[in-house]
Amino acid sequence: MDIKIKKIRGAVAINLIIIGLAGCSSTPAPWVQVDDSSLDTKQAKEENNVSAISDTSLNDPVLLADPEPEPIIMEEPVAAPAPEVIVPVVLEEDEPEPLTPEQEIMALSGSAYAVQVYAANTLESIEKFKSSKDLVELKSLKTDRSGSIVYVLVDIHPDRRSANAAAADLEIKAGSKPWVRSVAGLQKIIAQ
Repeated sequence: MDIKIKKIRGAVAINLIIIGLAGCSSTPAPWVQVDDSSLDTKQAKEENNVSAISDTSLNDPVLLADPEPEPIIMEEPVAAPAPEVIVPVVLEEDEPEPLTPEQEIMALSGSAYAVQVYAANTLESIEKFKSSKDLVELKSLKTDRSGSIVYVLVDIHPDRRSANAAAADLEIKAGSKPWVRSVAGLQKIIAQ
């Protein structure tokens, strides 16, 4: 579960970086640029009108009214292109293999505590004990003790106090006194 969350966080971080970089551009946005094309056209027309007036001679009749102004044709404003939207791509991956109980224990902090309820030479014995005592929520682990495989039945707790409290309850269910031990010690015999 923790690995899946890390992968999702990584994918989200990469997509955010890509979106941020896409927003940065070396050219200014189109709506910020000045369109001088219509201004240049007007200036050219005015210069033509001024030169036409200066070319008229004094003998030409003078109009007392202003000539009809030329109609101004408004150009449709050019809409800025819509910003490019980058849709994050979520890669579909195969569901990761579920962790074995041993891998789950190895992923825990060594400061946690385990309540060991039962130990046996076969996994079948452990499973039979679990079902007969209604301890199905406990983990069955394969350990190595000096080259011999031993299966243990444990309950995991974040601290010694909660482990001791659980040990008292488990003693009643199991019919024998459980052993409270550090997860770090349990990790050592799993890793062998």
